[in-house]
Amino acid sequence: MSDQFWTLHDFTATSGHPPFKRLIQNRLRERMEKLVQLHPEWNESDYVDYFVKILNDDSQPEIEKRLAHWHLLAYFDRDRCYLIWRSWCRLPFYAAQAENLYALTNEHLCNREKLQQSLNKYKTSNDSRANLKTYMVGVLRNVMRQQIHWESKWHLLCDVDINSRRKLQKAEERLREALTNSGSREPEISQYLFAWRYFVPIYKNNRVYHPNRREGDKWPEPELSDFAETAKEYNSQRFQPVAFLQVAVGAAATPAMIQEWMNICIATLQQPSQIIEVSYDVNNNEQPDDRSITSWEALENEEEPTESLQEVDLILRREIELIEQNLDNVRSQIPKSCRQAVMPLCYPHRLALLTQEQFASKIGVHQGTISRYISKNVEAPLVEKFQELTSEQINPSAYVKTFLNEKFAHLNSANPIEAQLIAALADLDMRLQQILKLSYGQQMSLAELTQTLSQEQPISQEEVEQKLFLAQNQLEKSFLNLLNQWQTNYIKLWLKNYYQNLIQSGLLKSFEQLGSLQREIICQRYGQKQDIKTSSHACQTLALAKQQLQRCFLWWINTRFGLSLETERQQVGEVVEDWLSKDVLYLELQRN
Repeated sequence: MSDQFWTLHDFTATSGHPPFKRLIQNRLRERMEKLVQLHPEWNESDYVDYFVKILNDDSQPEIEKRLAHWHLLAYFDRDRCYLIWRSWCRLPFYAAQAENLYALTNEHLCNREKLQQSLNKYKTSNDSRANLKTYMVGVLRNVMRQQIHWESKWHLLCDVDINSRRKLQKAEERLREALTNSGSREPEISQYLFAWRYFVPIYKNNRVYHPNRREGDKWPEPELSDFAETAKEYNSQRFQPVAFLQVAVGAAATPAMIQEWMNICIATLQQPSQIIEVSYDVNNNEQPDDRSITSWEALENEEEPTESLQEVDLILRREIELIEQNLDNVRSQIPKSCRQAVMPLCYPHRLALLTQEQFASKIGVHQGTISRYISKNVEAPLVEKFQELTSEQINPSAYVKTFLNEKFAHLNSANPIEAQLIAALADLDMRLQQILKLSYGQQMSLAELTQTLSQEQPISQEEVEQKLFLAQNQLEKSFLNLLNQWQTNYIKLWLKNYYQNLIQSGLLKSFEQLGSLQREIICQRYGQKQDIKTSSHACQTLALAKQQLQRCFLWWINTRFGLSLETERQQVGEVVEDWLSKDVLYLELQRN
């Protein structure tokens, strides 16, 4: 119980108040340990009353009042952090909102005078149903609500530093994620973001920084002229290389469209369905579930015939089984008895037990030998097989022509093949990009294209035709390079998942060898996130269970791969702990 009076949580914005150092936290802990020894009969409310009295007693030394203030801050801090996280963790712009709210609540917690005002109000109030912590959480909640209600919806959309390229890019990424999560799709997302790029500086310069607006006032509503100016910028820049391809192939924007798009972005950021109450546990290591569509799942929705995700995975599994069966026949300095262990133990997946250097040293070869063995005997054959599967569904040259003639105006970046084409287009010379955008995106004839390009620089129709041909050829070459790179990356990711699952299966088998009480205590601690620190017996049982799990896992490794990792016990223990912290849900599924 006493730890809540000395545990200080990190925060990024201090609003002028000095950040807490670990040394202060240690000092608070030492004081609490002495208090517990002096008053073992005290409960939580007794400690609170003790610190509040010191804080309000002017006869106390300044250092005592300061330490009492810090003890109370620690007492409220965890619930303050949870309040902010619970309300905002699933929203876009979470980091920025959390930083602002930390700074805002620090004004009421770190400022001793304001904290004393809140404590005195609680003391004189007639509401005896709420304890002090509940009361203070309510105060902080009301402070945050007042701030959020005060802020304009245009503040939510445009509160970004337009002079910082990095911050502007991060804000754009968050807005893209929010739009995607809310159900928006391409090409609308790219059109919204491109318009947002120009609307933010126009709105801030015309309204927020207007000389007649007082600093601190609520951000005003934009005027029609702001949307008209944004539409003008949008239309003048949409064929430039900086524009998204989806913008270049779309229609010109009107002021009404810009206004509608900005309101859609605001509605997305305000979407209440993204605020999800999550039960709190100080030991909870789970992160919000980032659901992403698998590359081949996107291809399954295309009209073109393609191997399904399950079929591709099955083919690759058969191929890896053949590779593993023939490892004894390949030429390598790696002893035959150790070859089956190379990929599971040191391929760079999350549960890898050794690095390539450690594995090489263990079996007496150079690290380069391990690297070449993996690349030549495992990765290369799988990439070749995957390229065969890909070439069965597309002919690169014909695919580029079909893309330009039929799909250029209706892009689908969720399709991994088309995504490589879009990336290849971005690699082209700016002039060649513009020619393709105008020719295929706006469906301009050769004569119309020549006339448009001649406005910038005189050019003949024959020269335009040659440049168009050159652009198509360079697009095809760039596409082939990117396609090969994507295929290689896909196989590397597949191998990571494959061998991580293999190690995980060994951990599951080791877990099943534990006694029922040992399995139960592990599931309580890691699966159900129960806090067992209050019971010394439970802590001892958990420690013994983890030691036994590690011994069973080491035995499984030795039996499966013929390699002892006894000298790497600490490293293996870290992998086991990582698996328990993040993947123990599988244990619950296995039991149920």
